[in-house]
Amino acid sequence: MKKWLSVAAIVVLCLALVIGVACGGGGEGGGGKKVKFGAGLPIGGFIGTIIGGPAMRGGELAQEKIGTFTVAGQEYTWKSIAEENGWTAAGGVASATKLIYQDGVKFMHQSGADAARAAQPLCESAGVLLDGAAGIGFLSPEYPHSIYMAPSYELPFPVLFRWLAQEHPEIKTVAIVRGDDMTGHGEADAAEKAAEYYGFNVVAKDFVGAGTTDFYPLATRIMAKDPDFLVGSVLYAVPMWEMGWDGRLGDSMWGTASGEYAGWDNVQGMLIWLNMPFGEELPQAIKDFVAEYEERYDEECGGPQLWSLIIDEVWTDMLVKAGTVDDVDQIIATIEAGTYYDTSLGPLRFMGKELVGIDHLLVWPVWVLEISDHDAHIVQWADPDDVYQLALDILKE
Repeated sequence: MKKWLSVAAIVVLCLALVIGVACGGGGEGGGGKKVKFGAGLPIGGFIGTIIGGPAMRGGELAQEKIGTFTVAGQEYTWKSIAEENGWTAAGGVASATKLIYQDGVKFMHQSGADAARAAQPLCESAGVLLDGAAGIGFLSPEYPHSIYMAPSYELPFPVLFRWLAQEHPEIKTVAIVRGDDMTGHGEADAAEKAAEYYGFNVVAKDFVGAGTTDFYPLATRIMAKDPDFLVGSVLYAVPMWEMGWDGRLGDSMWGTASGEYAGWDNVQGMLIWLNMPFGEELPQAIKDFVAEYEERYDEECGGPQLWSLIIDEVWTDMLVKAGTVDDVDQIIATIEAGTYYDTSLGPLRFMGKELVGIDHLLVWPVWVLEISDHDAHIVQWADPDDVYQLALDILKE
């Protein structure tokens, strides 16, 4: 399988994880009227290389496969407009301002928690439907034009720790290390709640600042606690393995470059909890998309490309079933009615009222991957209703 991450890119990915991607890239479809979609993305630099670029290429292929769609008897295609958001609050404001007031979009994605939350007031005041990957706290009845369509970075943890408790009773202690940003703290809080709910002892909770390249001080701190399981990354685990740690690692993202960087012997048994396009049990439509993507772009198809596909499919079916491409209130009514949208993962719908007060959270299935030999295999699958119920039991404030 082709690589999509360099070793340098792994460093950036683990320090500044983007959970969520734009719906589509910068291209246009064929015939039919155009529906504008605005995307605030990290485009330049390493983050753009490993997130923005793959997301845009995944969206380009997804929109090509979707092609022309019919809404209320009229044919349409997508016109995506991408703007640099730098993965920052300032970038979120700047990109949202341009997309709203210069490009006139009614639908927008902002990638990154800081960018999405900064863009939120602008989109709400302008009546723009904003899809932001910014944690479940991004959603509230106070923000009726905000939705969350990317796979949640919080909801997988109850599924992960339930499986660990059932299948690995020898694991007793857990250390949590995530990035020192809004996304990382959200992940760490969800992981801690889920671990403690299932009886694990959380012995360490640490955060890594952006730009950190020396992980030995961190590894030394975590090694002093000798955890059985690390919610972390290969970057933090490599120095721990060098120090003799023999615990199990769990991470959010996976690519074959991670195995090459850390050493394939080290990553055996590693667990991945975020939605990645690996595993024999995935629907054939996902496998076909992965194969077509890798053939076309000569790079490994990872999470950003998969997320673009599903999000594009939901946006398209949302407009079709709402019967409008410009009445945002009517589209929101369709969302809140519990409508199921057709995707390559199967039908998905928005939930969340019992969790955050409003049904604006697209709930994905969660599958836990385990690395064995050079492949990732699904060891646990939880359907959306199961994922949501676990979130109510464990993550609700």
